[in-house]
Amino acid sequence: MSLTIAQKKIAIGSFLGWSLDGYDIVLMLLVIPSISQLFFPSSDPVFSILATFASYTVTLIMRPLGSVIFGIYGDKFGRKKSMIITILGFSIATFAVGLLPTYVMVGIMAPILLIMVRLIQGIFAGGEWGSGAVLTIESIPKQKRGLLSGFLQSGFSFGFLLAAISFQIITILFPGPLFEEFGWRILFFTGIIPGFVALFVRLSMDESPLWIKKIKESGLVKTPLRSIVFGKIHRKEFLLCAAIMTGLVYMYHGSISILPTYLG
Repeated sequence: MSLTIAQKKIAIGSFLGWSLDGYDIVLMLLVIPSISQLFFPSSDPVFSILATFASYTVTLIMRPLGSVIFGIYGDKFGRKKSMIITILGFSIATFAVGLLPTYVMVGIMAPILLIMVRLIQGIFAGGEWGSGAVLTIESIPKQKRGLLSGFLQSGFSFGFLLAAISFQIITILFPGPLFEEFGWRILFFTGIIPGFVALFVRLSMDESPLWIKKIKESGLVKTPLRSIVFGKIHRKEFLLCAAIMTGLVYMYHGSISILPTYLG
C-alpha cells in the first residue's frame, strides 16, 4: 500500500523538524571551541569550554519539560498545532543565538542570555520529536510504521550532515578571526532556513485522523499525563521506555559532544 500525498507531507514535515533538531545540536558542538572565550572568557581554556557546554546541557535538561508541555497540548488541541508551534519556537531560538552580544559587549549578561535562549530552545525541542512521531504514526498504515519510524529518526542524522556542510562552508568563507568575529553568527542564522521549510510543509498537513476520531467519540482527556504515568494501562510501558531512553541519550550525547571535544 503506497502512501497518500497527505501522508507523505506528514512524514516529510516530521522529518524536517527532527533534522533541524540535529542541525542545531551539531552547530553548537562545532562552535564550542571557537566561541567559548566569547561568552565565558577565562585564562583557563578548559573552564571556558566546560562552561560553554553548560549552554548545551541546559537544552537537554529542558527537553523533558517541553515534551510534557507540548504532549499535553497536542492531546488537547491537536498534533498539527503543536508541531507548528514547536518548529516556530525552535527556529527562532536558533536564529536568536546568532544575535546575542558577547562578553566584551555586555559582560556577565552575555552568558546569562545565551543560557536563557538555550533553555527556551530546549522546551521547544522537547516537544518537536514527540509531536512529529505521534502524528506520523497515527496517520500512516500499520504496515508502514516501521519504515516511516526509521525514516523519521534518520532526520536527526541528516541534520548532522547539513550542519557539518554548513560549518565547512562558513569556515572557508570566514577563516580564523573572521569566524570568531561574526562567522559563527551566520552559522546560527542558517538554522532558520530548514525551520521555515518545515513550517511551510506543516501548514499544509492534515491533522491526525486518530486524534480527530478520539475527540469526536470520547472528547478531550483532562489529565493525559496522569493517565499515562499513574494509570494501569500504560504505566509499565511508560517506565520501561523512559529507562531505555535515559540510558540511550546518556551514551549518545556523551559520545557526540564531550568525547569529540576532549579528543580534539
